[in-house]
Amino acid sequence: MTILLTSLFNAVGDKVASYIPEHATVAFIPTAADVYDTKPWMEADRLKLQELGLAVEDYDIKNKTSELIYAELREKAVIFVSGGNSFYLLKHARASGFDTAVKKLVAEGKIYIGSSAGSILLGPTIEPVMALDNSEQAGTLDSYVGLGIVDFVVLPHYGKEKYAQRYEAIIREWSDKVSLKPLSDSQFIVVDQNGSHLVS
Repeated sequence: MTILLTSLFNAVGDKVASYIPEHATVAFIPTAADVYDTKPWMEADRLKLQELGLAVEDYDIKNKTSELIYAELREKAVIFVSGGNSFYLLKHARASGFDTAVKKLVAEGKIYIGSSAGSILLGPTIEPVMALDNSEQAGTLDSYVGLGIVDFVVLPHYGKEKYAQRYEAIIREWSDKVSLKPLSDSQFIVVDQNGSHLVS
């Protein structure tokens, strides 16, 4: 199992590359960015993957089934989930069955890379980031339970001034309820058979 959780992939891609086989095939999942008219972070992440010599193919999880997602993504070496709205991403991860399929794929050895929302998704809950993302963009969401593949909640873009007050409030409210991992744009978290560790 190799999970690489980033705040902004294009900022750390050169360091993350050492964990990815050369010329690997990447399923690039842009779904979380659907709610935005412009998405420069997503384009930059895709470009960085291509610059690293990886074969990148966009893969939208919406309107698919868990069985189809599993069958199609098992042909790829890397599953990359881009940033955007965490609540919208969770909604479609559940509706499509991506949540179930990706758990099997990760357990079978597929490399998972998350960028921002794609990192938040794997935790036990996404509720702490309510102050960062607009949950209304997801429409009706029955719960904020995440995929639970990791036992902590990533707080991306930590250290940016515009998020400072919101992060202070999140940490005050949630630090005694769930494990929080503040993550700056220049850091990433590696999760493998040895546990998890932060790389700066």
